[in-house]
Amino acid sequence: MGDGALKLAKAVNLINQQRLHGLVIFSDGTCSIVRPSYLYYFSEFKPLGPRNAMVVSNAGDAALLVEPAWDSLRASRESWIRDVRGSSDFLKDLTNLIREFKITGPVGLVGSKDMIDDLYAGIQREVTITLADNIIEDMAKQKTEADLAIDRKAAEIADVGFNAFLEYARPGTLEYELVAHMEFAMRSAGADDIFILLSSGRHNTEMHHPGDRRMRQGDVVIAEITPVYKWQFIQLCRTVVLGKPGPVLTEKYNMLIRTFEESQKELKPGVLASTIPITMNKMISDAGYGEYCRPPYMRARGHGTGIGPIVAGVALDDNVRVPLVSGQVLVVHPNQYLPETGYLACGETFLVTDSGVERLARTETKLYINEE
Repeated sequence: MGDGALKLAKAVNLINQQRLHGLVIFSDGTCSIVRPSYLYYFSEFKPLGPRNAMVVSNAGDAALLVEPAWDSLRASRESWIRDVRGSSDFLKDLTNLIREFKITGPVGLVGSKDMIDDLYAGIQREVTITLADNIIEDMAKQKTEADLAIDRKAAEIADVGFNAFLEYARPGTLEYELVAHMEFAMRSAGADDIFILLSSGRHNTEMHHPGDRRMRQGDVVIAEITPVYKWQFIQLCRTVVLGKPGPVLTEKYNMLIRTFEESQKELKPGVLASTIPITMNKMISDAGYGEYCRPPYMRARGHGTGIGPIVAGVALDDNVRVPLVSGQVLVVHPNQYLPETGYLACGETFLVTDSGVERLARTETKLYINEE
């Protein structure tokens, strides 16, 4: 049984377990680091238009409805779904598909946060809606070899982006020129999309979209490097110093590295995700920076990415009392503003495994130095 047929069989089993008559998996076509793409995970098709949906019945019927209608040809090539239909009147076509599949009872809706009110109300006039993101999240807990290959390929692309960051972060380079080099390198390596935050200066207060500031000797250059490959985001948080760092900068970055390494010990199945930020905040507080362990000096100690119990957009903080499970992909970063050094970036993406954790990137988390 291929991956597509296996996904369909799992979905039908979960639909019937929850006593639903069918499932609607919706996407508004947005590729975002803060929202999981349930439709892409299930169909393996990256939508372009603002309204797209999979409909699956409890009997195993399945169809993919895409907008604009002409995009159905691309969808047929990319997705394993054999029944692909283009739409020029999405609500009408979606409700007709629900009727065609004889779905009359409650329907599980996945991706409701992406759906506008009028569309939600239109479906609700046809059938009873039950929110069912958990169905796809349950399916995604058990990663296939194909899923793992995507994770690792995305990490390879992130490493390519970091290597370009390290090469081109030099005095005289403009911030947006640096990002252009990074984006070119990652696109050439296969990235579908890219999200980068960056800042340069002697005392950074945050990371932001690149500007026209020209980097200078003595600058601390920080970045969140986040490529997307087949809708899997991988993030690296890196700091490069232009010139020899002073002893205070070295000392404070080493403190963050120790914090980062200690938190990694908590990355294993069954441990509450909140343990990670609690560990980080305690270590940084014990070093004398407790008042800086909350906004506006920092927001979170990482976040979910992809699909899983901790989905994309869920920030790692003391309130995320969700147990880690094997297969969870998680960004962990003790990124921190410190009064002596400014904001420093330090972090990785990890895959939780049965035996602990797998570090997905190959480039090392450390304070990098460009002395030329």
